[in-house]
Amino acid sequence: MSESSAFDDWLRSNPDPVAIVRGVALPDIRLERWNDAFAALLGIRDDSDVAPHFAEALTRMAQLDGQQGQAFVAANQEALRAGRFKTRWQFLDPAGNPLSAEVELTALPSLAPDAYCGHIRDIGAVIETQAELAASEARFRDLFEVAADAFGFVAVRGDVPQFVDCNACLMRLYGATDRAQVVGATPLTFSPSLQPDGRPSVDLARAVCEQALREGYVRFDWYAVRLDGTPFWLDVTLTVQPSWGEGMLHFSGRDITDRKRAELALARAEELARVTLQAIGDGVITTDVGGRVTALNPIAEYLTGWRQAEALGRPIEEVLHLLHADSRLPVDNLLARCLAQDRVPGQPQGMALCSRDGVERHVEGSAAPIHLPDGSLAGAVIVFRDVTDLRRLSAEISHQARHDPLTDLPNRREFESRLGDLLEQARRSDAVHALCYVDLDQFKVVNDGCGHAAGDQLLAELAALLRYQIRRGDLLARLGGDEFGLLLVDCPPEKAFQIASELLASICDFRFRYGERSFTVGASIGVVPVSASAASAAELMVEADLACYTAKDLGRNRIHLFRHGDADLARRRSEMQWATELRDALDEQRLLLYAQPICAIDSADGPPWYEVLLRLRQRDGRIVLPGAFLPAAERFGLMPLIDGYVLARAIGYLLGPGRAGGARLSVNLSGRSLEEPDVIAVIEDYFADPGHLPGRLCLELTESTAVAHLGRTREFIGRLRGAGCQFALDDFGTGVSSFAYLKHLPVDYLKLDGSFVRDITRESIDRAMVEAIHRLSTIMGLETIAEFVEDEATLQILRGIGVNHGQGFVLGRPAPIESILEVAAQPALRSA
Repeated sequence: MSESSAFDDWLRSNPDPVAIVRGVALPDIRLERWNDAFAALLGIRDDSDVAPHFAEALTRMAQLDGQQGQAFVAANQEALRAGRFKTRWQFLDPAGNPLSAEVELTALPSLAPDAYCGHIRDIGAVIETQAELAASEARFRDLFEVAADAFGFVAVRGDVPQFVDCNACLMRLYGATDRAQVVGATPLTFSPSLQPDGRPSVDLARAVCEQALREGYVRFDWYAVRLDGTPFWLDVTLTVQPSWGEGMLHFSGRDITDRKRAELALARAEELARVTLQAIGDGVITTDVGGRVTALNPIAEYLTGWRQAEALGRPIEEVLHLLHADSRLPVDNLLARCLAQDRVPGQPQGMALCSRDGVERHVEGSAAPIHLPDGSLAGAVIVFRDVTDLRRLSAEISHQARHDPLTDLPNRREFESRLGDLLEQARRSDAVHALCYVDLDQFKVVNDGCGHAAGDQLLAELAALLRYQIRRGDLLARLGGDEFGLLLVDCPPEKAFQIASELLASICDFRFRYGERSFTVGASIGVVPVSASAASAAELMVEADLACYTAKDLGRNRIHLFRHGDADLARRRSEMQWATELRDALDEQRLLLYAQPICAIDSADGPPWYEVLLRLRQRDGRIVLPGAFLPAAERFGLMPLIDGYVLARAIGYLLGPGRAGGARLSVNLSGRSLEEPDVIAVIEDYFADPGHLPGRLCLELTESTAVAHLGRTREFIGRLRGAGCQFALDDFGTGVSSFAYLKHLPVDYLKLDGSFVRDITRESIDRAMVEAIHRLSTIMGLETIAEFVEDEATLQILRGIGVNHGQGFVLGRPAPIESILEVAAQPALRSA
């Protein structure tokens, strides 16, 4: 076949429009040969018409207007020059529809210098596909860029992966401001050298990349570092991307720093809870909603005897066996109630835990439900602690709080509590009980003679003796010191007196031996009926105390039964009330100082002189004279407190700015105060003060006090007289041996007892006594002071006898000491 025939066959069989053309510009174009597809494209069906109408049809088909025409010429020229030229062109088919085509122009110099072949291929479908692909790529890029997660593509070439693309989120995640800071870099650029688990980042990166390439997918947590050095955590997914070529991985990352922090916080909390549960001293058991054990801490294991591995899944009742400590009955299942009620149940008291190995312990516990975050019930927890030692200690403390440590008898608090119970019982049932108040006699002899250890031993032995003497149901208690109390239940007064007599006999028969010495003691017992008519338990204690003191006053070693209307008891009650009032008055500064002048009868020489007197102001404002309350003060040992108070006040005036107006002050001193170091110290401090004036303080001692403490009184007077203190013997003449003792007492003044002075105008014997005492005093160099000088006649007789000083209403009435000293400081007023 000739070459021309072969071309013709190809031309006819080619489905694309093909033509042989000569010429460059449109006017010169000549169509040499063409196929049917070309004619169809031009819209010419008659072959004879193709050539004449070619230029017109080509202009229409190729839209050769303006610039398009110029491009057409340029394309032809390039094909003829280069031999081949391809371009894309937009045609219109005969129906006017656009046709995107690729035009290939091939020069045919063998045919003619301006000859070329035009081959038109329809590429509309290709362009459409490419457009769709471009749109798809654009959409992918948009999604790639706006994704909330960090996306990129990593090329694994060699040992180190490398970013070949990244989205904006990945840039921000790494702290980059430009894509070039990420693309081309390796993920290791944004990683520390070591991961938190200690593995080198480069080794771990290589391992996860190899796993992703091998398995197609891998997901892991990665510790990264931003460009500014800030560390953070990434959740990374690497996925193989075959379409991108071999060794390409899609990188997806999400910042999980907050999650990691939360996980770390949760892990710390869980570890803290675990360590806490391991360390706390309480047993902790958790269960599921079915009440089956899910966990025990070590203390729970120890207390129950169950190891956690053995207890898991078992019913809580099997592991935690609780009983009522008293009744020995099983305790209601705390956890079952907790789960059933979905709330914290009440805590039963007095529980005992029976362990697996049979050991029993007192426990306290509580249960609570465990809820999931959605509020649903997940199980329950019970917390319990061993309180065996605490219960024992509490019992010991309770016993100690209610018992005397020396004798182990109930103490005063327990005794008074039981007394209150008996009184309430008496009021409900009209029963009659009895209260005995026992005060040992001669206990002080043992305590002072042999020491407190001997006294304690005596009390313990006597308590043991008495404990076995009382009836079952009665209560013996130590109230304090050497005092005991006894409650006799359902015991009328006569029977109580009989029992008290038996106790007294046992006490008197008791012989206490300490070393080589032997002692006997006695007791005074007060008995009081406990009946519905009693005002209170406190009142009963007061009455029993009064009855006991009455027994002691009546001679000791005896029993006194309290009866309403008893004169002795009424007097002692009054004294006790005054003793209480005195204590309160001392605390509340309600003891007042008065003063009464002691005046010279035969001359007016020397400073003004006043005896300091005492008054008590009651809360209602009434002023009480000392005769009402001093006997109670003597009985209850309050005189040293009162003497110390008066002395301190009087010395305050003597040393104060006014110096007591230059007066001399006489202060009475009781016998007990001579033995009181605090009182003696007040006096000695006064004379040690450089501001004191000699002769301005005179201490008055009663004759009975001086005689009763003769040796101590002499030593006391001797020590203070040398310092400038003066002394007066008060109430002289009342003692049977007054004159015999007088020569042994170096006093300065004798105060004649008022009983001789009061009736001196009528009784010759009283006058003779005053004369005798004054005469003797003059011989001994003492001055005399007459008390109770109430009228002028008495004063004249005393002046005639030669008595030196007088004190009484005719010479001056008692008045508050402040007003008296104010007058003393003003001579004009004093002389008036």
